[in-house]
Amino acid sequence: MLKIHYSLESDVQNVIHDIAAPSEINIQVRNLVLKAKKGQSVARGDMIAEHPSKFGGAYHASVSGKATKVNYHHLTIECDHKENSVEPVDVKSMGPGKDLQRTLQELGIDVAPLSSRCGQLIINGLNPEPGIFVAELLLECENDILEVGLNIVKSLVHPVHTKLAVAKKTSATLSGTESVFVKPKYPNSLNALVIKAVTGKEFCDDTKIMSIMDIYNIGLVAKTGLPVTDTIMTISGHNYRVPFGTPIRHLLNELDMTVKSGDKVVLGGPFRGEAVYSLDEGVKKGDHGLFIISTGQFPSVEDATCINCGECVLSCPARILPNMISRYAEYERFEMAEKYDLHSCFECGLCSFNCTVRRPILQYIRFAKDQLRISGKAE
Repeated sequence: MLKIHYSLESDVQNVIHDIAAPSEINIQVRNLVLKAKKGQSVARGDMIAEHPSKFGGAYHASVSGKATKVNYHHLTIECDHKENSVEPVDVKSMGPGKDLQRTLQELGIDVAPLSSRCGQLIINGLNPEPGIFVAELLLECENDILEVGLNIVKSLVHPVHTKLAVAKKTSATLSGTESVFVKPKYPNSLNALVIKAVTGKEFCDDTKIMSIMDIYNIGLVAKTGLPVTDTIMTISGHNYRVPFGTPIRHLLNELDMTVKSGDKVVLGGPFRGEAVYSLDEGVKKGDHGLFIISTGQFPSVEDATCINCGECVLSCPARILPNMISRYAEYERFEMAEKYDLHSCFECGLCSFNCTVRRPILQYIRFAKDQLRISGKAE
């Protein structure tokens, strides 16, 4: 029987390796407000798109070069491998307030968590999913940048208490926080479950939670004055700094990894990640892992009929009925899916992982949420 690993413990070296710049990058711009045009020359750090949300961070070129293709899904930049870069912004000298918040947003930071004060701030320092070790790496190796980021966050949200959720048995700490130890087993790393573990409550109106990766990005922006243009990913047990838009094909070539016919390549984690449709797809914000799922390693997902076994219900940490929600989503009865607490779903992926007939339950749930959001009917 196939053994599923739920452990969030890290066993990788505390080193971040650099990936050589590719010949071109493909940045996903779907649903963004484009600021770059085909034929335009861009420097590293130039803004190429804005987020439609009033709190969403802008998107920037991770390399210098020329925009050669633009469509609804992607912006392709042909790299010239020059060191052209935008001028840094003096973020550190800015006082707390709207100007600082706006500057962070323009430099690629999602400022929704920074838009109001809170009584308690929780920093999620757990690795997000099994096989991804970025959080522990940053706590071990980048503590100075994390402290800068945390100080900026504190200046904007003014928490009374600041707590760091970390795995039991770890020695990692962060100045200015009180450590709270959590069992390093998935899905304990999900924000809702971290809040429950830290506060003992499921609903805390005066509590904000941010990941250690978000704190790191804020600290890096403040320290360098430059926008966020890369992400840190765990690939085959090692951690790499990868520019946004780097094609998966380039990563596989650089790391001498082979994908065979029938294999699945997953960006993100093994539970919540998404299989890519093309090896030319570029790495996105928030991608912290790359996995190759070999043919036959797991039973294939099928659009099968639910057999009412209840395995998805038993494994659901949100205590909802994924079986019913997915049925209504499958037949586009999205309002009924909402009545079965669609929006209480954490999207942990355990329902799909434990489904006896391998229904794409998580995909149905995400589909329903997306359709309701597009139609403007989401709660």
